[in-house]
Amino acid sequence: MNIGCVRFFLWLLILFVFSSCGGGNNTGVIPPPPLPPPPTSGASVSGKLIVPPTYQIEVEPNHSIAKAQSVSSPQAVFGAASINDPKFIIPERNNIDIQDLYRLTTNENVRITLTIAANDLRAVDLDLFLMDENGRILAVSEGLVSTEELTVIGPGTFLIGIRAFEWFSSYVVSIASLGDIASTEGHSIPPTAEFVPGEILMKWKTGTASSRQKSSSEMDIPGIVHRKSFPDRVELITLAPLHQPLQKPNGLSKFGDLATSNDHALKVETLNMIKQLQGNPDVEYAEPNFIRKKTAIPDDTRYPTQWHYALMNLPQAWDLTTGDNSVVVAVLDTGAPLNHTDLTPRLIAGYDFISDLDIAGDGDGVDSDPTDIGDDPRKQSSSFHGTHVAGTIGAATNNGIGVAGVTWQSQIMPIRVLGIGGGTDADITQAIRYAAGLTNSSGALPAQQARVINMSLGGPGFSQTQQDAITAARAQGVIIVAAAGNENSSEFSYPASFDGVISVAAVDMASQRAPYSSFGRRVDVAAPGGNSAADLNGDQFADGVLSTVVNDKGEMSFDFYQGTSMATPHVAGVMALMLAVNPDLTPTDIDLLISGTHPNSSRRITLDRGVPGRDDFYGHGLLDAFQAVTAANEVPGGIVTLPIGSVLSVSPSAFSFDNFLDTIPLTITNAGSGTLNITSIASNASWLTTEIATGTAPLTTVLRVNRRGLPDGVYNATLTIMSDATLENATRTISVKMKVGGPTAGNVGTVFVLALDETTFNPVAEARTTAAKGYSFSTTAIPPGKYFFVAGTDRDNDDFICDIEDACGYFPTPVTVLPNQVTSGITFVLGELNSPQNANEAVKHLQGKTFQRLTNEHP
Repeated sequence: MNIGCVRFFLWLLILFVFSSCGGGNNTGVIPPPPLPPPPTSGASVSGKLIVPPTYQIEVEPNHSIAKAQSVSSPQAVFGAASINDPKFIIPERNNIDIQDLYRLTTNENVRITLTIAANDLRAVDLDLFLMDENGRILAVSEGLVSTEELTVIGPGTFLIGIRAFEWFSSYVVSIASLGDIASTEGHSIPPTAEFVPGEILMKWKTGTASSRQKSSSEMDIPGIVHRKSFPDRVELITLAPLHQPLQKPNGLSKFGDLATSNDHALKVETLNMIKQLQGNPDVEYAEPNFIRKKTAIPDDTRYPTQWHYALMNLPQAWDLTTGDNSVVVAVLDTGAPLNHTDLTPRLIAGYDFISDLDIAGDGDGVDSDPTDIGDDPRKQSSSFHGTHVAGTIGAATNNGIGVAGVTWQSQIMPIRVLGIGGGTDADITQAIRYAAGLTNSSGALPAQQARVINMSLGGPGFSQTQQDAITAARAQGVIIVAAAGNENSSEFSYPASFDGVISVAAVDMASQRAPYSSFGRRVDVAAPGGNSAADLNGDQFADGVLSTVVNDKGEMSFDFYQGTSMATPHVAGVMALMLAVNPDLTPTDIDLLISGTHPNSSRRITLDRGVPGRDDFYGHGLLDAFQAVTAANEVPGGIVTLPIGSVLSVSPSAFSFDNFLDTIPLTITNAGSGTLNITSIASNASWLTTEIATGTAPLTTVLRVNRRGLPDGVYNATLTIMSDATLENATRTISVKMKVGGPTAGNVGTVFVLALDETTFNPVAEARTTAAKGYSFSTTAIPPGKYFFVAGTDRDNDDFICDIEDACGYFPTPVTVLPNQVTSGITFVLGELNSPQNANEAVKHLQGKTFQRLTNEHP
C-alpha cells in the first residue's frame, strides 16, 4: 500500500471520529493531512500486554481424532485452515473432509463460534462442524458469512471440525458458556440479522387509496398473502414458500441433505419483495419481521450475595425510597412464572403477544396469560430469562427469603414476546403499544399504563414499525430502557438504538466495561451486568448477577446470569424509584438528568468511567441510584425530604487477584451530598499497594500486587479506607485475596502496539511483541505529547489491527510522554475478540475503529 493511500485513509479516520457518524465512507476527494512531525527527543514508551491463559494458538498436526487439539470452555484458539492442508475424512461421508480438529469435553451447554479472518468471503469459505468423539456429524454451520456458530448441549466429549471449503483463511474458534446475539448498524438490513422468512411488515402512506383497503390481498402483486392488520395502517404480509436448493456461487451444493436451504432461499425472496414494495408509491415502508433475542442466559446455580446493587449505590437510594405501587414497570420478555415465592407477589396482570404457535410453545396464540413456560422445546435447559429480569427489577424484598429487587413496592407487568428462538418485531411492537395503553392487535388495554418499559432483548436491523411504536409510547410519558447488546461491538442493536430509548451497557464488579458489552454513540448509560469469567471478590462464585429463575420442572430457584440484559433492569428499576419520588418526571426529564444538563438540577446521576465525559463505552457513566433519586426529587414535582451529608461508598467489599492479574481499579464514591474527602487508604500486607492514598470522591485508584519472591499459594490482606463522611461509617475495609502460581499467560501470536495521537488518532509509533517476549513492548522515539495506546493482532494480514477476527486491547487513559524520558509501566489486558457478527472493517475499539499499522511488512 503506497504512503498516499495510507495518509488518505487515516484522514478519513479522523473525520469519522469527530463527526460521530457510523460506518465510514472511503469516497470523495479530501486533501490528506501532513505527516506527523519527526521525533524531537529520545522519548519512548514501554509496557506489557496481559494475554489471558484462555487464549491459545493452534497446534498442528490436528487432522485426526488421535491428534485432535484439546480445548475447554472458556477458550479461544487462533488457527488457520487451507484446502491444501492434511485432512480428516468424515467416516460416514467420504466426500467431506476436515482440516482441523479440536476435542472438547464439557459439563455445560456452550456456544462455539468460528470467526473467519478473510476479507473476501466470496473467494474464501470456512465451515464449522460438531461431531461426537468418534467423528459422526451432529451439526453443521455452513453459511456464506464471516462467522459460523453451533451450540453444544453437554455434558459429553465432542469434536469440533474446521473445514476449508474454499481457499485459505486464518480463523478464531471461541468456546464459551452460552451467550446471546445483538447488534448492527444503520437502517440497512445487515447480513447477520435474523428475520422470519416470508414475512414482511408494511405500512401504507396516509391518504392513499391502498391505505383504506382492508387487506394486502387486494394488491396486484403476485405471491403476497395478507396475514394480519395492525393499528396505524401497519400490516403483516407473507410470501408463498419456495422449494429450491441453495447453491454455492460455483454451482456446487455444499453438503447435500445437511444443508437447510429452503429458509435461505425464502429469505432471499423476502428481501427481493421488500425492495419491490419500497418502490410502490402507496407504501410508506416495508421491512423484515426481525427476530429479537434475549441478551443473556444462565451461568450457575449457586447462591451468593448481590454485589451489583452496592456498585451503583442502591442501598443509599433505599434510604430515600424503596418504590411506590402506583408505578408500573412492564417487562417485555419471556414472561414470568405464577409460582415463584420471591417474585409472584410483585406481579400484576400482563399479556402474551406471541402470535406464532411454533415460537409460543404453549399451544395457543395471543392471550392474557404471560406465563414463562420456558424457551427450550425439549424442556431441558430453558433460560426463564424474563423471570430473571423481573426479579432484578422487583423481587419481593425484605421478606426473609431469596433475593432483593431494585424496587420493593413498584408493580411489574409481565408481557410475553420471546419464546422458542426469540420473538418478532410484529409481536414486540404490539406489546409496546399495549404497555403504553395504546390500541394494539389484542384489542385489550392494561388496567393501568406502564410508566417504564424494560426490553432486555435485541438484534440487528432498523424497524420503522418499532420506532413508530416507541415514539408513540414515549409521547404517553413512558420511559423505555433496552439492552445495548453482548457482541463487544459498536454496531447498532435494536431496540436499544432507536430514538427515545435509553441504551444500557454493562460493567463488571470493578466498574469496568464488561468484556461482552457492546458500545458506540447510541449508548446512554452503564449498569452492572456482571462477568461470569471472573471472581474478583474471591467468594468462589462467578461475578454474575443473581436473581429469580425457575427450571423446566417448575421449581423456583435463583441463578447467576451475565449480560446487558442484566444491566438493563437495574436501570429500569432505578427509573421506577425516581418516579416514586417525583411522579411528574417525563422521558425528557430523564434524558436531561442522564446527560447532566437538566436546568433544575446540577447533580450528576452517573459516575464517570473511561475517558472524562460521555464516551462510547459507558455513555454518560455508571448509573448512581442515590444521585438519580436525589436529582429526580430536585426537579419540580419532587415529594421527598432528603437527608444532608456525605456517605462513604466502596464496592465491592472484596477483591481477588487471579494469577494473571496484577492490577484492579478501585472506585470510591460519595453516596450522599456535599463533599467527601478520603484521608487514608492503607494496606496491611507488603505485597498490596495502592497508587493513591488520599483525595476527594469520586476517586478511582489502582490496587497493585507484587508476587516477587512469594511461594505458590493464596494470600489474604485487608485494605482500610478512611474518610470524613458525616453520615454512616466513615471507615470501610476491603478484603483482598491473591493467587500465586499456575498458568499466567496465553498465546495469540504476534501483537502490534500502536501509539495514537490523542487529538487526531493518527498512529505515530508501532511496536511488535510475541509470547516469546512475554508480550512486553517498547516503542521507538515519540515526540512529547499525549497518546492513546491500542494493541491487537492482524490475523488476516491486511495491515489493520482490531478487526473482527483479532484480539484487541487498549490502555484506558491517555499517556503523557515527556521529552527525553522513558515512560514505562503501560500495562493492559488484550481483551475479548472483536465482534464476530460484524463484517465491517472500519469499526471497533477506541472510538469504534480498526487501526492501520505504520508498516505493511508482515511478520
